[in-house]
Amino acid sequence: MENNQYLSMFIDESQEHLQAINDNFMKLEQDPSNINIVNDIFRSAHTLKGMSATMGFEDLASLTHEMENVLYLVRDRKLSMNNYIFDVMFKGVDSLEKMVQDIVGGGTGKADVREVLKSLKGILAGNINGPGASAASAEPVKAAAADQSLDEVKVNEFEIGVMKNSIEAGYAVFFAEVAVRDNCMLKAARAYMVFNELERNGEIIHSHPTVQDIEAEKFEKYFSVYYLTKSDAAGVEKMIMSISEIDAARVVTLDTNGLGTLETGDYSAIVRGGGKKAEEVALQTATNSESPKIAEVVTPKAAAGGGGQAVQSRTIRVDVERLDALMNLFSELLIDRVRLEQLAQKIGNNDLNETVEHMTRITSDLQNVVMKLRMVPVDTVFQRFPRMVRDLAKSLDKKVDLIVSGADTEVDKTVVEELGDPLVHMLRNAVDHGLETLSERKKVGKSETGIIHLRAFNAGNDVFIEIEEDGRGINPERVLSKAVQKGLVSPDQAKKMTKDEIHQLIFASGFSTAEAITDVSGRGVGLDVVKSKITGIGGDVIVDSVMGKGTKFIIRLPLTLSIIPAMLIKAGSETYAIPLSSIVETFVVEKKNIRTVHGTPMVDYRKSVIPIIFLSKLFDLPDFNEEDEDETELAVIRKGDKLVALSVDDFIAQQEIVIKTLGEYLEGDTFAIMGATILGNGQTALIIDTNALIK
Repeated sequence: MENNQYLSMFIDESQEHLQAINDNFMKLEQDPSNINIVNDIFRSAHTLKGMSATMGFEDLASLTHEMENVLYLVRDRKLSMNNYIFDVMFKGVDSLEKMVQDIVGGGTGKADVREVLKSLKGILAGNINGPGASAASAEPVKAAAADQSLDEVKVNEFEIGVMKNSIEAGYAVFFAEVAVRDNCMLKAARAYMVFNELERNGEIIHSHPTVQDIEAEKFEKYFSVYYLTKSDAAGVEKMIMSISEIDAARVVTLDTNGLGTLETGDYSAIVRGGGKKAEEVALQTATNSESPKIAEVVTPKAAAGGGGQAVQSRTIRVDVERLDALMNLFSELLIDRVRLEQLAQKIGNNDLNETVEHMTRITSDLQNVVMKLRMVPVDTVFQRFPRMVRDLAKSLDKKVDLIVSGADTEVDKTVVEELGDPLVHMLRNAVDHGLETLSERKKVGKSETGIIHLRAFNAGNDVFIEIEEDGRGINPERVLSKAVQKGLVSPDQAKKMTKDEIHQLIFASGFSTAEAITDVSGRGVGLDVVKSKITGIGGDVIVDSVMGKGTKFIIRLPLTLSIIPAMLIKAGSETYAIPLSSIVETFVVEKKNIRTVHGTPMVDYRKSVIPIIFLSKLFDLPDFNEEDEDETELAVIRKGDKLVALSVDDFIAQQEIVIKTLGEYLEGDTFAIMGATILGNGQTALIIDTNALIK
């Protein structure tokens, strides 16, 4: 397909509708008789079908149309959902997602969906229990399943049914006729803008001419739509008239009785030049009845400067690359701000100081705005997990409830991008390893349905994500036995290991307690990927497990990876930065209070003893040696529940720093370095990766 200016909009909105369909099918599976959920799915599917047809993706539109036909029977209470129908519909959603992904990759959105279409048509024919089942248990679809003739003006029985059900669900139904100005140069573009504006606040059920004809400008001046929305007639008219080069709009409100007149009306008259228009037929019929059934609003375009404008959407889509460019520009501004502050202090001019202080306040506010622009809710990752857990539990013959909380917790987009794979592995591990089988849960007196909690919350400059299940828990003896068997630890080391240290063994590469290799697990990959991914973005994973009660994985992540508060420290002639979130405390220790245990320098710290890491030895600094000092300044850093004291020459100041990646310049030679930052004086300071210092 050739490049289309609307393609990116189509992709974004299609993905949103598919996610909504997926989520609502999950809800419907828990409450199959809830027609309101069916209505929500139907509206999303109908919008997706319309967009796909408009963009020329006929395979997408055809599959969605068949799914609509099944949903039509359900919402009309002619068909009840069962496990087989749910499975077929989920397969249909999966196929739609693959087709959209193909479009994202530059393809045409085509896919082999013959099996899914065959199953959907089988359901419509009455086979609601799968292949080989009797078709006598359901009434076949008649008019609703028939292919819609796009070149006919009249709405079919299926579409009238949609509109009637929508009225019952609290929606308003309108017939809207739009007139484009005679001198309009781009009629198709104006019509598309009208369609797009209407779809933002409702759904278009039927259009005349067809969407394809409108796109090809195969109409003179007028086009019309049947439209569902929560807005009133005046609101619909405002939406239409907010588009430039629209001459006039006629909006007719239809109620259930009014729709009934359309079922018997002279639809051929809707074609221009063939007599009365359909809205006039409906209006005349309603006027002759005892009470008004149809209300009409007809408004020509107001003169320039007169009348109010339609309320516009308060959100816009912004390309991620533009946000990255904004962040890079702001990073440079932040570096210059620090430099200006230093120069102002050196010069000592009051007017200059006041100006710099004001600029500092403004840039601080700007920093908050820029950072919030990059923040996205973790729901963008969480939303795909209910379906994944549902499918996995079904394949393992387990019953699982996934309870998600804190999905609106926001983190930097770069952190979210790294979250997907680790959480997939951990949830699969929870379902497969963590939760017992149905028979095992019965034996120990547990409910057949296992519970998995997926939580997210903020704490200071960190984001915490917890995955907790009420399964069998981790057996320390079994884990230790496997670790010794695989050579991960020696028998002597195994005897000295604490419970927490044993729990961390499950993250070792190649470690698995599964007795057999399956499609889900057993190959010794998964949790090691989790560990490397999480530590790679400056986080860590803590495991808390009780035998027979369950296991909780706690993931700590930095709020952002772009601008962080840090402590600048000096070591000889070098300046380093330590992320402030990893520093617990700073203090000074005399040389005589440092003792050596098995060759490792140690220091007393709050009723415990912690090791000291000397920067001079870590980075082989030629002009600084802690052992020559009478006193050593220490920064206590934390990773999970482990503490280490890092020796420094001097503490300079706390400062917001911009993280710059080292890229290929120091590739393979960056132990304990997570990047660099540019200081106000133009010098570069390396940022110490404290997680790499603690094993």
